[in-house]
Amino acid sequence: MTSIWLACGFVALHALAIALFPSAAMAVSYAFMVAAPALAAEALLRRGAQEGHAPARGWSLAAAGVLLWMLGMLSSLCQDLLFDVTALAPTGTMLLYTLYGVPLTYAIATVGTGPASTVQRAIDALLAVTLGLLYFGLIVALNAADGADAASSPRLIADLFDIENAYLAGTALLRFLAAEEGPERGFFRVLASYAACYAVVAAYYNHHVALDVAPNPGSFHDVVADVPFLLLAVLALRPGGGRARASAGAVRFVRSAGPQLLGVSVLVVALFLIRHRFAWGAAGVVVALLASALRSVLSQVRQAETELRLHSDRQALAELARRDGLTGVFNRRAFEEMLQREWLASRLASRALALLLVDVDHFKQFNDRYGHGAGDDCLRAVAAALQEDLPPAGLVARYGGEEFALLLPGATPAAARAFAERLCAAVRRLAVAHEANPHGRVTVSVGAAVGGASPAELLAQADRALYAAKHGGRNRAEGPG
Repeated sequence: MTSIWLACGFVALHALAIALFPSAAMAVSYAFMVAAPALAAEALLRRGAQEGHAPARGWSLAAAGVLLWMLGMLSSLCQDLLFDVTALAPTGTMLLYTLYGVPLTYAIATVGTGPASTVQRAIDALLAVTLGLLYFGLIVALNAADGADAASSPRLIADLFDIENAYLAGTALLRFLAAEEGPERGFFRVLASYAACYAVVAAYYNHHVALDVAPNPGSFHDVVADVPFLLLAVLALRPGGGRARASAGAVRFVRSAGPQLLGVSVLVVALFLIRHRFAWGAAGVVVALLASALRSVLSQVRQAETELRLHSDRQALAELARRDGLTGVFNRRAFEEMLQREWLASRLASRALALLLVDVDHFKQFNDRYGHGAGDDCLRAVAAALQEDLPPAGLVARYGGEEFALLLPGATPAAARAFAERLCAAVRRLAVAHEANPHGRVTVSVGAAVGGASPAELLAQADRALYAAKHGGRNRAEGPG
């Protein structure tokens, strides 16, 4: 609230100074019209210090635009007070006023549109600068000093500035309406409010004041020129962005279309300029087409890289979902899928398929005696031992709490039985102490089966073999062979 009263006081002081010093009214007005954008730039930079000065935040870009406008006003001051320039639209001054929109256009096209490469951002900057220069070319072409009709030139120039201001206000408003909550929405709330106010004030001042009632600065009408910049300063100092109402689809569309709008804008202005300055317009067309094409290619490359990375991440996540978090071998869900697939493949290829079920002997007593942490270490060690001599086509899965399953495609009954016995020996070699086990160390029982009329039957055969191994004294293998 304090900032609002200060802004009102600034406007009132401007009017009072003109009334008190009528003989120096022009200098007084210029002083206030330079101070107002300076205050706005300071507020924008202060907000940028809070949220970040990176161009992706937009605050420094907005400050740069306002400072360019201030330089244009300083140029006008020098021409009117120091050099007494009589030209309607001096080239240097018009260039500064036109380039004022370049940082704002770049901010509207890029802030909140997602990550982009350095080359893409350089192309966006090139298009924004090109758009500003093409506008400047139109002003030069329509300036009475370059041969245009002296009666129509002022209004045409004012109309061009109206178009530029309406473009900035409309695109900023569109970005605000499609912005998500947070810093992005806060920035476009400020920029859209300012741009709309500036467009209205500039249209009033350029058409009514400058071209009619008060051609030279120094009248009470000048106070309206302060309003947009004071509004910008007030809004920049008030954090918050409001609640977003746009749909996710609208947000994605506006974000993706934002940078493309630059190329389209350059092309439209360039085509319009061709009739006045063919070389400028033709150059603008070439820049628009080449830059937009290059940016499109880079966007497609970036999208392809993103999709490839996402595909790789999805594969990695899918693989993690198939793994047991404790031992790193396949989990039961993955095992059941692979059992179905391998059984069918073995049938089609007329080859054998061996299934081994492995159970850690007296594991509950191991946990009770040594603790669950030691139990986890034991399971990890057993899982590693089961994989030591595993054939390339084989796989290991954790089938239950202390139970593992192995698939051996192509293994004959004798090979399956021999491999089962090697597993028992490999676990014994771990020499993990287990006082509740009659053998004094951790051992396993293995049940092996080969063939089977179905995956379920193969699993049932291996389960019966495992039961036989445990019933027969554990630390042994049972099965075909």
